[in-house]
Amino acid sequence: MYVRKGIQMKKIGFSILVMFLAFGTNIVVKLQGNEIYSAEDTGFEIHTINVGNADATLVKCGGQTMLIDAGYSTEAEEKGNSYGNPLSSYLMSNNRVSKEQEDAFRSKVKQLITENPDNTVTKYLQAQGVHTVNQQKDSAEKGKSGLDVMIATHPHYDHIGGFIPVMNRYFGVNTRMFWGAPFETDSYYEAYQSELVDAQLAREDDGLVDPFMSFGGPRAGDYFMLGEGKNQARVMFLTSADPAEGTSIDAINNSSLVIRIDYKNTSFILTGDLQREGQKRLIAAAPALLAQLKEQAKTDKNLKDLLSCDNILKADYLKLPHHGYLNLGDLPDDSEVSGNYEFFEQVKPSVAVASTNGRTGNDENALPAERTRTDLSYANIYSTAENGNIIVKSNGSQLTTSAIPMEKMYKAQTPRNLKIDVQENQVNLSWSPVSQSTEYRVYYQTDSSNSWNWLSSQQETTYTFNKGKPGEKYRFIVRSANKYKEGWRFSSATFSQLFTYPGKTEGFYQLSRRVKVFYSPNAGNYYRFDPFKKKWLGSMKNYNNKPLLLTREYVNDEGTSYWSAYYNGKWIGYVNSYALKNNVTKDTYFGWGTNNTRKFNTPNPQKYWLYNAPSNKWVRRMTKYKNQDFTIKRSLARPDGSLYYSCYSKGKWIGYINSWGFQNQ
Repeated sequence: MYVRKGIQMKKIGFSILVMFLAFGTNIVVKLQGNEIYSAEDTGFEIHTINVGNADATLVKCGGQTMLIDAGYSTEAEEKGNSYGNPLSSYLMSNNRVSKEQEDAFRSKVKQLITENPDNTVTKYLQAQGVHTVNQQKDSAEKGKSGLDVMIATHPHYDHIGGFIPVMNRYFGVNTRMFWGAPFETDSYYEAYQSELVDAQLAREDDGLVDPFMSFGGPRAGDYFMLGEGKNQARVMFLTSADPAEGTSIDAINNSSLVIRIDYKNTSFILTGDLQREGQKRLIAAAPALLAQLKEQAKTDKNLKDLLSCDNILKADYLKLPHHGYLNLGDLPDDSEVSGNYEFFEQVKPSVAVASTNGRTGNDENALPAERTRTDLSYANIYSTAENGNIIVKSNGSQLTTSAIPMEKMYKAQTPRNLKIDVQENQVNLSWSPVSQSTEYRVYYQTDSSNSWNWLSSQQETTYTFNKGKPGEKYRFIVRSANKYKEGWRFSSATFSQLFTYPGKTEGFYQLSRRVKVFYSPNAGNYYRFDPFKKKWLGSMKNYNNKPLLLTREYVNDEGTSYWSAYYNGKWIGYVNSYALKNNVTKDTYFGWGTNNTRKFNTPNPQKYWLYNAPSNKWVRRMTKYKNQDFTIKRSLARPDGSLYYSCYSKGKWIGYINSWGFQNQ
């Protein structure tokens, strides 16, 4: 190819540089000064240019500038139309091509070069005061550009397509270019690079470019200094420009150049489209790379800060890998963490930036992905989808930006220590609180069904369950829930053991006679029930706030308790016990309607006293009245829930006797 012939034929300086690259020797470049065309010295700035689901980053430091990736070649492609461009599909696969395919492809590249003199990146560079190549024939600065460094992290169209207009306007004799992958023979990527180089060579006779010192692939540990004077940043490559292990999109993404920038006491890492496999390789190689750099630091003052470094991947700022995708790699689809988790734990940034339009290419999922966001809940994440262009500045000790961070998204934590306490007629749940939880969701399952039945959405860590069916087996489920503008996000669930709900099963149960007042604001919705005929007898509207004598209990098949009730001596049916309140606040009399004869047949009459209700006096023990028949004409309900009968013996009133003494009647 023309590029390789040109390399061999032209200046020996390029051959020497290629040899250095091949043997992994550090590139320590003092970039050429350019007083006329240098950018304004504003300390250190890193600009994430809004190019949709693509990448373009401008770095300004000490009067010099660097562009890492250049987005798409046209603005239309940033809006999601890139797949309609044949260059996109060609460069995404990077397959081997025939001579005919290469010629057709290069023709399309030529057409793009002609038709797209500008794109979002060139317009942004111009707005930032980065000057294009000086074409003034008599100028001492002829051929110089305001853009000092260009880096292409890997050969995908959303990262390198924009170099078509960028190189046409900004590639000068002072510009250094680093490619994230070597020239692969007979590939679309090689054809693309070659066409770009040819376009620059066409300007060589005008002294506008010097391509033979500008194209090369760095090795891990290579670095150069960006900026002049005291405001210099060290730009280091943490990975090498090696061939991708395959032609798939994932393989090429994992060959991305990873760049670390150190400006005084602040640090930045940019990752291209590095996915999980590439991240794992980087983590594994990092300790050896740091050891190598520490050895070099003994004689290289630009590396001395690394002598006290414990982790070369730790940084304050992270450009999210692959636009914030999950990058699951070898993890299952339902993994609780993203495929970036281990890498994030190494970097631990305080600032993370996603270059994205907010959606995946098929528009099915949000970017950055939710699990990517929860893995970085400790960092402020900024998205170009929400902010447009994002500028982060460093004064050498801290980072600042006017961009608005995304809402923090925390991984919903699973509640622990779920305990159940089975009481006589209810079950109490409790669990340990979790941090950052908006609320808890409580459900139950039965032994016969795996369905989740909702019980409560609450902030408390306790819940009382009192609507179970006695004898039925239940299991409780609790999970935490976090609310975001995207909607609710839930933790995995914690389950209790199976337990049997307490209480009586369907049937009749004897009650010691008692008095309770029926009360409900919705008395008309309660109905009396005849369990013998299995029919409803009428509403309780006329019995609201009335004391009822209760004699027996019936429990239906749903576990609901009904009590046999009398009012004024008349049986009115079985009444739902839920509305029977023990709230008699004063002595209350009511009659049976007709006289009833009862036998005082308690086996312990000596424990009972005859009571004179009108005078509120206890008269005598009931010992001598054992097994005696009494005529009962009315009843007395007392605030303690007890019931007394007004008793007559042989027509003579003797007083009130506690109804408990009249057993089994």
